[in-house]
Amino acid sequence: MGQINEAGWRTTHNRQLLERLLHDLDARLRDDPPDEVLAIESTSVAWPRIKDCLLETLVSGDETRCQAMLRQLAGSDTPFMLFAHQFGTLRNLVLKQTLAAGAIDDAQRVMALFEEMEEGFAAIYLEVFLNRLGTRNHLRLSHIRVLSDKNLLSYFESHLEWMAALIDATRARLPAQMPELDPTRCQFGQWLHAEGLRLIRDRSHIEQIHQLHEAMHHVVAEVGELLPHRRASGPLYALLKKAETFSLELGNEISLLNSIVIMSVYSKDTLTGFLSRRFLDRVLANQMEIAKATESPFSVIMFDLDHFKEINDRWGHPTGDRALEHVAGIVRDTLRQSDLIFRYGGEEFLLVCPSTPQAQARLLADKLRQRIAASPLPNTPPIPLAASFGVVEVAPASYEVVDTRLVHEVVAACDGKLYAAKRSGRNCVV
Repeated sequence: MGQINEAGWRTTHNRQLLERLLHDLDARLRDDPPDEVLAIESTSVAWPRIKDCLLETLVSGDETRCQAMLRQLAGSDTPFMLFAHQFGTLRNLVLKQTLAAGAIDDAQRVMALFEEMEEGFAAIYLEVFLNRLGTRNHLRLSHIRVLSDKNLLSYFESHLEWMAALIDATRARLPAQMPELDPTRCQFGQWLHAEGLRLIRDRSHIEQIHQLHEAMHHVVAEVGELLPHRRASGPLYALLKKAETFSLELGNEISLLNSIVIMSVYSKDTLTGFLSRRFLDRVLANQMEIAKATESPFSVIMFDLDHFKEINDRWGHPTGDRALEHVAGIVRDTLRQSDLIFRYGGEEFLLVCPSTPQAQARLLADKLRQRIAASPLPNTPPIPLAASFGVVEVAPASYEVVDTRLVHEVVAACDGKLYAAKRSGRNCVV
């Protein structure tokens, strides 16, 4: 809040009015508690706590306790709407008793003073949120800036710099410092309307990205319109929270598109057309940085063909190669365009699935398992195929620094799951 407006509820006359009304409310509640009191659960934002805080401020003139309460609520991610609801409950109780006494003029003043106080409280929420958003955005930028191969992620980097400009403009309340508001003129927007149209094969997907990008710019344009207004902290707070959500969603989309680029430009295994294992450490390290930047988990799936040696021994290596090509086709037809596929060993494969939690990755692995089992290799007679799968989720909150040791730990964990599947009878997902 900054300081409470001298011309408003901090004047002696208005403080005395509010103090008297809150003391009257206290006395009435002791004699006849309303339903609102009986329904209150134990919560840090319950309106009786707000009432006690306001009374202390009115009596002493010291705002410290109220400001500390608001900062604690904002810092613990308590929604401002929850606070505003409880604050509104307190206001309505005061208004009810004021109107019951026939004090119409006092009721009008109470409405105006509570409105002013709510703006002050919203300003505290906004200040805390802007500070935390600035820190988060800086950390996201740091994770993108260290990437060895940015490719399309350079557009996410420019977007995060765009977000930093938005934060600075809002903090200073200066519309002239707002970032580019036209979604066709920012760096990502220019790419999306040109090269993006050629890269993304799925028309519905590109339309979805267009809508997300435009929605984010629309929200930020609303922020720019509100900046000159004196009492707009609550709406600004709500809009900026929405803008951050859109920002993370956009980061996820850019990272998925970046995976498509990786699959198209990195060198491939000649037999399967999948990425060479020598790129795995670099790609996994980058994906871990991206996960930190987008606050989104990804999953690693490792699988190999069951009893593949028997196919080679009985039918020969050319038939074994045909089996690998056959399975590669099934994998390509099953996975998303943005999933990264490596030939990890002879008959062993590793998949990196961006923005994919473990439950979703296990479903994907089982879908692959079923399709492989249902698709014998054309031969005379047909050769049945099966595969065992290990799945590991990589959650960004589980690590701080990305290094080679961490990358190898992820691969080793996935390898361990694969061997557990083998020990469980093969043709299964662990």
